[in-house]
Amino acid sequence: MAAACLFLTAGCADAGDASDEAQDGDASTTTGTAASHGGPTVSGSVTGSSSMASAHSVTSSTQVTASAATSSATTGATGATTGSSGTTADDSTSASTSTSSSSGTTGAGGTTGSVTGTGTGTGGTPNECPPEPPLEGGQEYCDKELKQDVGNGYGFEIWSEQMGSGCITIYGQEAAFGASWNNVEDFLARVGLNFNQTQTHQQIGNLVADFAHTLTEEGGGLTYVGIYGWTVEPLVEYYILDDWGETKPAGTASDGTPRTHEGTITVDGATYDVWSKFRENKPSIIGDADFYQYFSIRETARKCGRISISEHFRQWEELGIDLGKFHEVKWLAESQNNSGSIEFTKATVVVE
Repeated sequence: MAAACLFLTAGCADAGDASDEAQDGDASTTTGTAASHGGPTVSGSVTGSSSMASAHSVTSSTQVTASAATSSATTGATGATTGSSGTTADDSTSASTSTSSSSGTTGAGGTTGSVTGTGTGTGGTPNECPPEPPLEGGQEYCDKELKQDVGNGYGFEIWSEQMGSGCITIYGQEAAFGASWNNVEDFLARVGLNFNQTQTHQQIGNLVADFAHTLTEEGGGLTYVGIYGWTVEPLVEYYILDDWGETKPAGTASDGTPRTHEGTITVDGATYDVWSKFRENKPSIIGDADFYQYFSIRETARKCGRISISEHFRQWEELGIDLGKFHEVKWLAESQNNSGSIEFTKATVVVE
């Protein structure tokens, strides 16, 4: 099993280690030695999707005019209201409603006009990802630990520890998958490209990923979504996290130990914090070992878009981070101490 790490942040809404030692807060995908997989490179691209928020306003007005035979006309007041629309950050939408009321003045010999206008605005700026229908069919796998190739260089893996249960559904469309879990202590599902531990990312080529997904979470705990994998020579476990549940990852692991802030980078127009953590004698793809974990954590979560994976790697190396030869590059959904589900309507990992 490959390992993945889960962690908490103070004051923020996050995965941590997917390792077999979730007792100390770091979850792991595997224990023991994982077999290497040679995988051909795959090309293609997908545009992510999400629901679009719309903003509109409603204006109503009424005018009442009173008249008398020998006096001037009365001007009735007009009330108007426009509902305001909130701006969306990624996939969230805010709306507000406002009401204004005014009364007209009384003309000589006339009557008083009055009116109330109301309106409601909804939505905000449109999201860049259009809605996508859910995928249908697929093959479901439910097991504590399972690893399998699915063709075209893609493979999947699920792993869970202790209580609870989880399942993954493989749709056979690039790396798209669904997963659900119930009252888990630690559950991990991942799908993507396998490599044979002989090439650096420069030798593999330019790695990119497109995605769109929906995520549910119940009971708090931790849920994280992003790109995940391992390298050897040196042994490294890495994460690029673009979404999470209620808890956002950052500088403190769930066992309370600190991580080191390596710096910030900008990729695909967004800011990511880069963190590192040294692990001693912990489960890995080669058995219990010492290794570093590295994380790119997006400033704000999102449910769709493109991740320029190789650009993260290049900027990590500019920060002094040493990556090795690649074992895998996969989409990851990982959860601890909760129930929930994820559905990818689009998910790719490709070499351009």
